[in-house]
Amino acid sequence: MLINVAESEECRIAILREGRLDELFIERTSASSNVGNIYKGRVTNVEASIQAAFIDFGLPSHGFLHISDLHPQYFPDGKAETTEQVGKNVAAIGRRFRIA
Repeated sequence: MLINVAESEECRIAILREGRLDELFIERTSASSNVGNIYKGRVTNVEASIQAAFIDFGLPSHGFLHISDLHPQYFPDGKAETTEQVGKNVAAIGRRFRIA
C-alpha cells in the first residue's frame, strides 16, 4: 500500500499486488462525494414512475435511492438472499418489485 498526501488538498492511496497497481483511491477536498457512504435519513418523496425515493439525510440536496439499490431482505416477501448480488439489477435476476 502506497500513500501520498498533499496536506489539505489531496490524498492518494495505491494498492499493489505482485508489484502491479491493483486499486487506486484519490480523495480531494475540493470534490467531496456522498456516494457510497452510509447515512441515516428520512424518505421525503416517493416517485413510483421512476421506482425511486428521495431521502433527506441532512445535506442541502436530498439523496436519490433507486429500488434496484435495496438489498432483497428489505422487500415485502421477507426472504433474504444468502449471497449479495453485487452489480446486478433486481429486475435482471428474475425478481421484480415496485415502489407503491
